[in-house]
Parts: sequence; structure tokens; C-alpha cells
Amino acid sequence: MDFRSLARAMSIATPYNLRESIGWVIRNITGPGRKNTRIVESIPCSYVLNEGVKPEHEATFVGDIMPTFRRHVKFGPDVMEFVRGSDFLVGNFSGTITNRQKGFLNLSLDQRHVPDIRDMLARFFPPEKTYLSVCNNHMGDFDNKTFLNSVSMLEAYGFKVFGWNKRPYADVNKNIRILIGTMWSNRDCDYVCKLEDAESHIKHDAFNFLYPHIGYELEANPRAEIIRLGKDLIRTFDAVIGDHSHWPQQVTSESVGGINKLLAYSLGDFCGGLQLKKYQYGIILKTQIGRDARKRQLVCKVEWRITKFSPTSNSEVVVDIIKEEKEVGSTCKLT
Repeated sequence: MDFRSLARAMSIATPYNLRESIGWVIRNITGPGRKNTRIVESIPCSYVLNEGVKPEHEATFVGDIMPTFRRHVKFGPDVMEFVRGSDFLVGNFSGTITNRQKGFLNLSLDQRHVPDIRDMLARFFPPEKTYLSVCNNHMGDFDNKTFLNSVSMLEAYGFKVFGWNKRPYADVNKNIRILIGTMWSNRDCDYVCKLEDAESHIKHDAFNFLYPHIGYELEANPRAEIIRLGKDLIRTFDAVIGDHSHWPQQVTSESVGGINKLLAYSLGDFCGGLQLKKYQYGIILKTQIGRDARKRQLVCKVEWRITKFSPTSNSEVVVDIIKEEKEVGSTCKLT
């Protein structure tokens, strides 16, 4: 019996083997790992990727939307101003809206959202322009019926939900498609969208964002293998913006065929209720997309900021942009 099978038998859900699971435990105790520094460097927080492109659309991406543990999430003035004017917002909805309780001997870290998360997100950005991916390692935490009920509850508020085998992408309009795929699943799940299948859903003559669930948790820098994966993916997709690390990683640019493409390894956590600092930081990233003189759809300007959700009381958390990168170290500079 392999480690994952043994873990499932003990009611422990993990996407990792024994070695990686031990590393995950250590990083949860000591804080985000700092290995692999300076392999890749972030672009400035306000940066023009491609000159001569007339902006047509503006998209904002955030990282993991984590359970609030019944705390009320508010959004500060700076993050509200940053997202203002965007045509659409994309985020990773990590978990399931359900009132099902954990069993007495169940050691799994299933992610449970409360229904109020819908009101909180709706106050941040209009639901009808908010695209929530459910493609992550927590997709199979519960049975298919519970999963689809959670999707329906989000859709009842107007959110655009995608990220499982019946809905492997979202078309914002005829010119923009958002594709997904995950490296990880805590449980065997036959409706999860695997990363290797994303390419088959590319829309030709459109701008294809890939919003993948990749990398390793609580690591400040992507590993060499993830960098290789990212550089491979960016040759296929028009932009790659990842999540899963629970910590902000580098926002970079890769030149492919004379075009500068956006490659962000992980946006970290956007909001949640945990009072542990290691789970409170993320990146909010805004891109402008337009056409150059050859009518190619390209990213022109990119803006990104580091965010933090800070508990102001036992019942309230405030999400806002932070002004100094020293809170997260030197891996994600604000300049």
C-alpha cells in the first residue's frame, strides 16, 4: 500500500507522497520555505509587457479564496480602488459551501465555506463579472452532489463558476477564454480537470488565459521543476497565472516568438479567516489585453500588488494592499 492509500485509510487526505507531506508539515510549523531564490525575478509592479498595443479589455486575477471560519471579510479602500474599472475578475474558490461536519476521527483538511462568502465576494466585485474556478486540490473533498450544490449556490448569486470536467473553461467573450487544470487532488475525483488536458480546450483566434493549480504549498519561490513547467506552458498559452502555494510567488515575463508573455507562478491567498500570518498574503494582478498593428491579441500593461488579510477582531478580517514588501521578504518586490 502506498502512502496516499494508507493516508486515505486513516481518513487523512493529501495530494502528496510521504516526503512531500512531511515537508508540508514542516513549512506549516516554521513558515514558508525560502529555497530556490533568484532563479526567477519579478517584473516591476507596474510594467508594459508589449509596446504598441491598444488596450481593449482589463482583467484582474486573485489567488485562493479560502474559508472564512465564520469571520466577516471586508475589503479595504486600496484593494477596492485597484480592481475598480476591470471588465472581469478571476479567483480560485478553494472549498465547498456545505454544512456537513467533520467526523470524529476524520483528520482530513476538507475546506468548508459558509454561504455568507457569497455576500462578501459580491461586495468586492459584481458577481456577474466574477469568474470562480473550482479546479483545485479540494475539489473532491465531498461527494459530487455536495460539490454541484455548492456550484449552484454560487450561481444563484450570479457568479460564473467553472473548472470541472463538464465545464473545463469559461468564455468571457468571443475573444477571451480562461482555461484551468490542476496538478493535485486530495482525493480521487473523476470530475477534476487535469492540467495535461487544458491544451485540448484552447480556443483558436482568441486570447487564452491558463489559470492552473500548480506548485507546492507554502513555498516563497517556485521549484526548478515548476519553473520548467511554467516555461513549457507559456509556449502554448497566451498568459499563465497560477495558484496553490498559499504564498505570493514571482510575476514574470517570458519572450516567446518575439512576444512578451505574462507568467505568474502563484498569486497566494486572497482572503480567508485564518489568523496565521503564513496564510494571509497574496497578489492581486491586473492585465490589459489588446491588439497590436498586426491584429495579434497581446498583454500590454501589467500591474500587481501584494495583499494581506488581517484580523481586526475575532469576528472580522480586512483585505487590503500592503505598502512594503518586507512583510513577505525579498522574493516579491514592489518596485
